[in-house]
Formats: sequence, C-alpha cells, structure tokens
Amino acid sequence: MNNNNIPNTKNIHCNSTTKKIEGPIFIGRTWKEYLKMFDLSREDLVKGKILDCAAGASSFTAEMSKRGYEVMALDILYYEDPDVLCDKYQEHMKVLIEGLASVDSFIWNFFPNIEDLKEKRDEACREFIEDYRKNMASHYIKADLTNLPFPDNTFSMVLCSHLLFIYDHRLDYKFHLKTIEEMIRVSSNEVRIYPLVKNRELKSDFVKCIIKDLQDVDIKIVKVDYEFRKGGNEMMRIIKN
Repeated sequence: MNNNNIPNTKNIHCNSTTKKIEGPIFIGRTWKEYLKMFDLSREDLVKGKILDCAAGASSFTAEMSKRGYEVMALDILYYEDPDVLCDKYQEHMKVLIEGLASVDSFIWNFFPNIEDLKEKRDEACREFIEDYRKNMASHYIKADLTNLPFPDNTFSMVLCSHLLFIYDHRLDYKFHLKTIEEMIRVSSNEVRIYPLVKNRELKSDFVKCIIKDLQDVDIKIVKVDYEFRKGGNEMMRIIKN
C-alpha cells in the first residue's frame, strides 16, 4: 500500500454508530501541534536529545530531525510494517472523525473545521510513514513505557501526549505512576505531559495523585497556547532537581 493514498475527508461516509477501537489508538499530531501543546521553544529543542513517548503517527520526530534536532520516538506498535501502520492510522482516524462529528467537546481554533483537521493529520501521518520507512532503526523504538530501554539521564526532555491522564479509564494509576517514573529516570532535565483532562472537560483525578506521590521533583501545571479538547489547555512539567 502506498502511504500517499490516505483518503480526503470528503470521501469518508460516517456511520451513525461509532466503532470502538480495541487496543492502542494509533493516530498522530502535527509537529506544529507539538510546539504548542508542550510550549516548546528553540531553546528547549537545542538543549539535547528529546524522546517522544507513545508517539503514534505524529510527525514531530520526522520534522525535527530534518531540522537538525535530536529526537527519537517510542511506541508499542513500532515493530509493525509501515503499510500496516498506515492502514491502522486510516482505520482509527475514521473512527475519530465519526466521534468528532457527534459530540460538542472540542474547540475549533487551531483547526477551523473537521476537514482541516483531517487534512493536517493525514499529512502528519505521511511525514511519519516516510521517515519510519527510512529511519525505523535509528529514530523509532518499540518499547513498554513502564520499562524504557534507556540508561538513566539519556534524554534532556521526555514528552508524552494523549495517553496519560486522558485514558485513566483504560490505564490504571499503577501504570501512570510507573510510566512517569520511567520517563523521569531517562530524562536528565524534565518531562512534559499533555493533556490533563479526560472527557467532559474533567481533569483526571490522577493528576493530584501524581503530584502527591512523586518525590524529589518539581511539578508545575502550565497553561499552553493550545486547546482542542475543551479544558485541555494545560500540561504537566516535571523538573528534576
């Protein structure tokens, strides 16, 4: 399958009943979304290596690597063939589009409408697949987030988007705590997590628990210039002492 064959939103006809996705949701975000979600400046990007956890079909690693920054991506599905991942993206993105059309929980600023969102996310997936084909061995790591395959302090910054907190109904607190501890371990400087809300604009209860249970780090809740899911305009910064 050619990764350029990602269909246009106008060719998708959504069913009235939204299909449920079993297992990890494999979609991605654009590199421009990353800059806003994580409030990333050029100074942040040049500090050292960056690890993107649960990166899915995001284009951040591909685009930042082209610009000379040291970025790696990690996902539980990065053992799959590129065409398999492209097919999975298309399947999961279709389900997402159906869900977006049926609920009023999103703010259409960064994306003016569903068609624009689909176009930009498709482009992000194409950029990801192209880089994954060329640099799978060097840029993309398959791993369990609770047991990261890196020595302590390997990365200056570790990022995690749209997995922790947002899926606290699927991923229990033990998973959250262990994953964040591992991200802290492999970072020499800080961890950034976005978003902190789940459904109906509710902040995950796990946020307070993490702040209470993590020791020897400085945790800040920071507002960011990005809000697609209502209430999702904050990230967690965990700074190592």
